[in-house]
Amino acid sequence: MTSAGRSLGHSRHRARGWAVLPRIMRETNPKPAARPAVQQRARPGDLWALGPHRIVCGDATDPRHVGLALGGARPNLMVTDPPYGVSYDPAWREWSLGKAGVSLGTVANDNRADWREAWALFPGDVAYVWHGALFGSVTQDALRAAGFLVRSQIIWRKQHFAISRGAYHWMHEPCWYAVRRGRTAYWTGDRKQRTVWDIANATGWRSIDDGRTGHATQKPLECMRRPMRNHSRPGDLVYDPFLGSGSTLIAAEELGRICLGLELMPAYVDLVLDRWERFTGRTAERIGAFAEAA
Repeated sequence: MTSAGRSLGHSRHRARGWAVLPRIMRETNPKPAARPAVQQRARPGDLWALGPHRIVCGDATDPRHVGLALGGARPNLMVTDPPYGVSYDPAWREWSLGKAGVSLGTVANDNRADWREAWALFPGDVAYVWHGALFGSVTQDALRAAGFLVRSQIIWRKQHFAISRGAYHWMHEPCWYAVRRGRTAYWTGDRKQRTVWDIANATGWRSIDDGRTGHATQKPLECMRRPMRNHSRPGDLVYDPFLGSGSTLIAAEELGRICLGLELMPAYVDLVLDRWERFTGRTAERIGAFAEAA
C-alpha cells in the first residue's frame, strides 16, 4: 500500500471513530432533564443577600466590586473555580453527546488563565484554586505573584471522562492548595486526607446532590465542601470571586459557612440566586448596587 493509501485509510479510520464516539457517549450518559427556567433579575453592580451570604454581580479584579462583596470582612479561605483559559465550547460537547440546549452558553473570559489581580484582592491566607491542567504553571505563577506558596496539588478524579477533540479525553481536573507566604493553613481536617479526590461528576449518572444548573463547567459540591471542612468551622467566612454555578455558595450553606463572592455574568448570578432559593426555600434580596454604594 502506498503512503497515500495508508494516510487515507488512517483518515477514514479516525473519521469512523469520531462518528461512533458520540453514539457511545449518548448510550452511557443519560440525557439530562431540560434546564429549568431562571428568572432574569440580576444587573451589573448588584449586591444580593442570600440569607447570610453576599454576592456581587461584578468584576473580581476590580477593588471596588470586591470591596462591596466583602463589606469590610476578612474571609480566611478562598475556594474558587475561575475561567481556565481553554476557551471551552459547551455547544460542541453537547452536540457530540446529543444534549443540545443544556448549557446557558460560554464562560466569560475563558481565554485567560492568569488571575493574579483577583488573587491579590483576596485578604485571607488559604486558597484552593481549580484550573486547567495545561495552565497549571500559569496559575501557580499568578498565585506566587500574589504572595502565595503552593503546598499541594489536588486531583479530582471523575467517574467518567469529558469528551474532547484531543487524542486523550480528560478524566481529571487539578486544584492548587496554596497558603500565603509566612502564614498558617489553619488546618481543621484529619490526617487521612489524600491528594486524589474521587468525586462524581456534577452532571454524571452517579451524582445525587448536584442538580444540573445550566452552567457549562459546574463543579460538584464536594469539590468545594472538602476545603471548607479542612480549613474552617461553622460560621466562618469563605470567599469565591468566580461563583459560576454557585457550588461554593451551596456548599457553604450546607456546612453552615458564610459565602462572600462575585460573578461577572448577570445570567450566572440569576442562576446562583435561583439555585440557592430552590435549595433553601427562602428568597434572595437585592440590597444595593455598586453605584448606590459609591
